[in-house]
Amino acid sequence: MLNPISQEAKNVIDVVEKTLLNPYGLKTLAKGYPGYVEEYSGSPKKRDKSYHQGITWTWLLGLYYDALKNMEKYTKSREEKNKLKEKILKFCIKTNNTFKKEIYERGCIGGIAEIYDSKEPYLPKGAINQAWSVAEVFRIILNK
Repeated sequence: MLNPISQEAKNVIDVVEKTLLNPYGLKTLAKGYPGYVEEYSGSPKKRDKSYHQGITWTWLLGLYYDALKNMEKYTKSREEKNKLKEKILKFCIKTNNTFKKEIYERGCIGGIAEIYDSKEPYLPKGAINQAWSVAEVFRIILNK
C-alpha cells in the first residue's frame, strides 16, 4: 500500500496545485493538453465536448481538501504537520471568501454552480445550484 505522505503523493498535490486548482474548483484537464477547453459555451454539441476537457468542477475541491487532510493525518514531523494545518486553514478561508461572494453577489445568487469556466472571471455555468458543489464547499468551510 502506498504511504499517503510518500513523495509520489506530495508530487501529485504539487501538480494539482500548479495545473488544475483555481478558486472555483479543479479543472478536469490541464491547460496545454490536446483538447483543452477553458470556456463552457457554444452549441450543445460544443458544450458536451468541452464538459470534461478542462472545465472547472467545484465538487472536486472536496477531493483536494481530503488529500490535504490525509497528508496532515499521516505526517509524522511536527513541523510538516503544522505547515499542512496552516495550508488547510488558508485553503478553507480562501474557499469561504470565494463562495461567500459567489452566493451573495454573482451569477448563482443563493447557490453554487455545477461548473465554472477555467479562466477569469470564472463564470458559473451548468446547473445553477448543484447539490454536490454546495455540499463540498460547506464541508470545506466548516472544516469537516
